[in-house]
Amino acid sequence: MAEDDIYNNQRRYDAVKENIESILVPLDKRSQPNHRDKYYCKNPKNLQYFKKLFIHFEAKDLSYIRRLRTICCLKLICHVTTKDLKECEREDINEIVAYMHSRYKSPQSKTDFIKNLKKLWRVLFPEKDERGRSDETIVPYPVRHLSIKIDKSKEKLRNDRLTWEEFEKLLNYFNEDARMQAYLFLALESLGRPQEILYTKIKDVEIYDNYAKVFISEHGKEGTGFLQCIDSYPYVSKWFDQHPLKYNQNAYFFLNQGRKGRYEQFKPKNVNLIIKKACKKLEIAKNITCYSLKRNGVTFRRLRGDSDVEIQHAARWTSTKQLKTYDMSRQEDAFKMELIKRGIIDTKDPKYNNLKPKIKTCLYCKKSNALTSEFCIQCQRPLDREKILEKEKHFEYMQKELETIKNQQQNIEVLTKFFENKEMQDLLKMFHKIQELKQTA
Repeated sequence: MAEDDIYNNQRRYDAVKENIESILVPLDKRSQPNHRDKYYCKNPKNLQYFKKLFIHFEAKDLSYIRRLRTICCLKLICHVTTKDLKECEREDINEIVAYMHSRYKSPQSKTDFIKNLKKLWRVLFPEKDERGRSDETIVPYPVRHLSIKIDKSKEKLRNDRLTWEEFEKLLNYFNEDARMQAYLFLALESLGRPQEILYTKIKDVEIYDNYAKVFISEHGKEGTGFLQCIDSYPYVSKWFDQHPLKYNQNAYFFLNQGRKGRYEQFKPKNVNLIIKKACKKLEIAKNITCYSLKRNGVTFRRLRGDSDVEIQHAARWTSTKQLKTYDMSRQEDAFKMELIKRGIIDTKDPKYNNLKPKIKTCLYCKKSNALTSEFCIQCQRPLDREKILEKEKHFEYMQKELETIKNQQQNIEVLTKFFENKEMQDLLKMFHKIQELKQTA
């Protein structure tokens, strides 16, 4: 049986299944209208296909999010046509697709609709083989002409690509929240999905000297595995030390710290709200979400020179085909990489040398620190070499100042002792009298 996910899609699916009869009623005639649900079934005969679809879902044990997406597709189809679906011809299918294009805006949503439409017809109205048996591998004729290819010119930028400077600003913004720092950097480095990361528990985290492994024991889209934690290690280990329930092995590693639902599972909705507020205060005008961190992580890895196979295994993909979905690098980025290879651009320039995070290692105690840290968490010495030199120069200057002050203090003490002597005081009085006599003479 399919399990509920972090987005509570099982509750939504059960509600749709229990109230499926209400789909026959138009929105304006419903007693409790849901304004998000704009579609209704115009032909009552088509209600049987929803019930047939529920049986198919149970047989295939599909995830609840996939079930809901398929049902949404069928709702739109039944809203457009007044015919029984089994009687729909190519012209009727074209009308449905044309209406879909007026409702769906993004190329990905249009592609997904056509995929689901063809899949629905294979399940509900399968073609027959030479023996008259249903064959779901053959695409039925009414939908066979549809293509999932969408015009590339209609694609738009997501506006959720971060520069490395902006990502560091986000990390610095959460200096007082070790939980958010650990989540942000772990999501960026490990290329894990929000559900995979937020379902991890204390027992799934293994901390070593300079790295960590965060195991995915449940709700992994590609099955079980572990998330790489090398650059994000200082943040993950810091949060692990500060975790309020770290001795409870079954406690969630990322948990809610608010008043409502305290110590319960941290949800993507909460993470998105916190990131949105941070971006607003930092004046980062971009639509950053949990999934944006994964896309930015893939982009940073490609631009710093990681191979496709390295990214594939880090993200635990079965192939490298998904790179084109997550990679947000552009032609300008590839051009800069070529200039760097030929030595035309100075790689010491921080503008171009910021694609790979650098763990700051203390020169004195060799402790690994976070990239935003200024002082070592163990010995409290500065981590920046230039600041160390400045501090040493300042120390030498202060030593010289102290020596001059000590010398001046010694001179003052000698003078005070000199003037406190009675013989010297008598001599000074005599000297003043002689001066007065000279002036009166």
